[in-house]
Amino acid sequence: MYQDAPRAGFARRLAAIIYDVLILTALIMLAAGLAMLLVQLLVWSGAIQLLPEQDIAAYVTSSWRKWLYFAYLVAVILGFYVYFWCKAGQTLGMRAWRLLLVSQAGKPLTAPQALARALLALGGIGNIWLWLRWGKGLALQDQLTNSQMIILSKEQSKVLNLHKTAR
Repeated sequence: MYQDAPRAGFARRLAAIIYDVLILTALIMLAAGLAMLLVQLLVWSGAIQLLPEQDIAAYVTSSWRKWLYFAYLVAVILGFYVYFWCKAGQTLGMRAWRLLLVSQAGKPLTAPQALARALLALGGIGNIWLWLRWGKGLALQDQLTNSQMIILSKEQSKVLNLHKTAR
């Protein structure tokens, strides 16, 4: 079904990334708020104590906890991509730009494949590979995970969106 679909270039991928960064900003703010709420609940319950000059944010980002907090936020970001790529083959930004992520065989990505792709994308830097390998249409993360990002026609996009809402 997607064998003849054109592959997404750098500009279209960048536009989808910018759209997704806006969504991820809100998601990270929510995740950070939930982490702060958890710490506050632990303070109220007496499970932890803050120093007199310490607030919740200072507690979370001090000592070894800053690495735990960082890992938590990275897990939220990776979870966003893995969830959307496995469930629908596209994030909200990709949907807006009519992009679909599938395996080279045209099948949906598996969770390990999506996780590897998210890690290998290196925050979008892997897309620079498109310029180095001009004409091939595969970013570094595409090549290493046997995936491809294709451009859907308006008709394909409508059919795909109707199919998703019918589920």
